[in-house]
Amino acid sequence: MKTVRNAFLCAVVPLVCALGATHAQAQGIGRSGSYGPWWDSPVTMSMDKLTAQQRSEVVQIKNRMMQMTMEHEQAMAKMESEFMQTMMNLQKQLLDVFRGH
Repeated sequence: MKTVRNAFLCAVVPLVCALGATHAQAQGIGRSGSYGPWWDSPVTMSMDKLTAQQRSEVVQIKNRMMQMTMEHEQAMAKMESEFMQTMMNLQKQLLDVFRGH
C-alpha cells in the first residue's frame, strides 16, 4: 500500500508542479507589465494627505482616464461591429460564388 501511495505521489506531484508553472507563464506572472494596466492600479498615496488642489487634480485626472477608457471601449465596439458586418458580407459573397457552381 505504501508503494502504491509513493508511486502515486511521484506521478502527481511533478504533474501539479508542471501545470502550475504553465499556468503562471500563461498568466504572465513575473513579467514586466503583466499585472494589468497601470492606470487600474490603486493610488498608493492616501487622498487625505493631499491638498485640496491636489485632490481636485486627482479627481480631474481620474475623470479624464475614465472618459478615455469609455471612448476606447466605444471605438473598439464600433470597429468590432464593422468587422462583423464586413465578414458577414464576405461570407455571403462566398456563399453566392459556391451556389453558382
